[in-house]
Amino acid sequence: MAGLFSKQRFGFASETTIEELKNFSKNPNTVKSTSSWRNVWETWCKRKNIVNKIEENEPEKLNKLLETFYAELLETFYAEVKNKNGDDYEPDSLRVMIVTLDRHLNEKGYKFSIMRGREFHSSKQVLVGKARQLRQSGMGKRPNKARSLTEEEEEVPWEAEKFGSKTPEALISSMWWLLTQFFGLRGRQEHHAMKMEDFELCKNGEGMEFVQFTEGPTKTRQGGLQSKNRDFQPRMFSVGGERCPLAIFKQFVERRPLNMRWSGPFHLSIKRNRRLNDNIWFKTKPMGVNTISNMMKTTVAGTSLEESHKKFAIHELQC
Repeated sequence: MAGLFSKQRFGFASETTIEELKNFSKNPNTVKSTSSWRNVWETWCKRKNIVNKIEENEPEKLNKLLETFYAELLETFYAEVKNKNGDDYEPDSLRVMIVTLDRHLNEKGYKFSIMRGREFHSSKQVLVGKARQLRQSGMGKRPNKARSLTEEEEEVPWEAEKFGSKTPEALISSMWWLLTQFFGLRGRQEHHAMKMEDFELCKNGEGMEFVQFTEGPTKTRQGGLQSKNRDFQPRMFSVGGERCPLAIFKQFVERRPLNMRWSGPFHLSIKRNRRLNDNIWFKTKPMGVNTISNMMKTTVAGTSLEESHKKFAIHELQC
């Protein structure tokens, strides 16, 4: 029986493998956020010439460090924390900060919570007061926050032929937009990770064609033990006309390299030096993540939307 549960039998080659599994279980964005806020703390500590490892402070001392007194003898982290531009963070960012630092402390085996522990009641009050002060001064309303296009604004890229299937640029922009609107894909990493294998051309019982998206692990659904699939399979039906999403999808498939019609990365780089009669518009090379990230900016470029100087995002679904 001893050999039944051996490391060799289950493929556990070393302790390094176990550590790799632990690291893989962490959301990359969470790791990035934790590292960012820890650096903010350590930079502040260095400037104050105090111990920069937050987990090495006893609760009472740490609480005092986190508190703020507008006096010369004691200036603290929460009162002084600024972003890279030297401005106060948004109130919501302060909440992310304390959650992130609390998570870091927990991972380091710290026995107290700076969010919930009674030992940190006074410093928590300071942070709440700071957030309220910022909101009262007008911060947190974020008048320049990016928003999704209205129905009227969505007409602009269509009329400017930024959407459609007449050019490879318009076609790839249209697919990026449709994936967002119909299937809820949001961030650049989600789009960059999409494969043609994630989509299927189907027919329902009435013979109507549609594209079905089979969801895999994404930025917001990492596929761990608590992974949940949608309660429905997102579908994109034919509606007819020049803007028919199904027709545009089929055109996109036809313009892909023959060996990648239904396989490989979904977003492909555009062939810039192609012949006039070349029906293949895309390379076998995947589109870069930065190009995907700038897709909204590219879409509104040269239109009245760009001239309005408004910020647009794609997070709100229209279906």
